[in-house]
Amino acid sequence: MKDSPHKQTWLFEVTAEEIAQLVSCFYARVRADAVLGPVFNPAIGDWPAHEAKIAAFWRGAILREPGYDGNPMQIHLANPEIRPEHFPVWLALFRETAEQELRPETARAFAALADRIGKGLSYGLENFRRETDAPPVLT
Repeated sequence: MKDSPHKQTWLFEVTAEEIAQLVSCFYARVRADAVLGPVFNPAIGDWPAHEAKIAAFWRGAILREPGYDGNPMQIHLANPEIRPEHFPVWLALFRETAEQELRPETARAFAALADRIGKGLSYGLENFRRETDAPPVLT
């Protein structure tokens, strides 16, 4: 990443088309996955719309394109079926799909960004859902 007083820029090249392909292939695998499918299939009513929204998220995060309108933490918190233990499965599947669909250096960088975001979401879920007197999750 470049240091910037205003924003972070991820230093890897990927096109909007590559992002769309990765998202499409990834969610096809999520739908078929024994662990993730039963969680996400009932929650997503319109897969093409969901994939378009997630592709917009990644284009915003990586390419700095405007267009994503959402709050990933709120969405994940709203579904009690999504649990922190799903994130390692999600991230492994994402990494495998990225490795199949992208150039090796792009796949590594994209997966690293996904890891960072996924860990943040997982920690957020654990902390928002923890018992009032339980200590916060830090790692």
